Amino acid sequence: MVRGRAGLGDLASRLEGRLSALGVHTDLSRGRDTWFSDADRAKFANAAGADVLVSLHIDGHRNPEASGIATYYFGTQSGASSTVGERLAGLVHREIVARTGLVDGRTHPKTWEILRRTQMPAVRVECGYLTSPVDRARLIEPAFRDTIAEAILVAVQRVFLPVEVDFKTGTMDMRELRSRLG
Repeated sequence: MVRGRAGLGDLASRLEGRLSALGVHTDLSRGRDTWFSDADRAKFANAAGADVLVSLHIDGHRNPEASGIATYYFGTQSGASSTVGERLAGLVHREIVARTGLVDGRTHPKTWEILRRTQMPAVRVECGYLTSPVDRARLIEPAFRDTIAEAILVAVQRVFLPVEVDFKTGTMDMRELRSRLG
């Protein structure tokens, strides 16, 4: 069953495994026995020299009707933003919506520490609501968490692809990418 950080830990591990299989070095800032504030997580990512930061969350709300995915990147009301962070947020968000059918809560600029203090593109992904009976039923399924992990993997890959090699949202799989690049 998915509960709080345990469900996120499982999702993070699924994503880490997929990235590692591609030869990408990953560092998890939270684990079973560790917890860092957002400021400390940003510092950790900066010290590690990360190329991107993906912060995974599962939301909750008093209203059980609240559901879906929302994705956040650094941006201010005056218009300053991380251009690559905004692109990454858009790709992550669209890939997850296309592959899962989660309610589209859109992407949003925020000045949260985890987004503001990083030296690399950073996104925060709210992967659904445990308080929503519909989202919860899906989030407890390992195959659904696999789908979310795959969507994030694809989005991260798409950020680094040249435009002429990019894919239509919801269609890229890693075998096809290898054949196009190989």
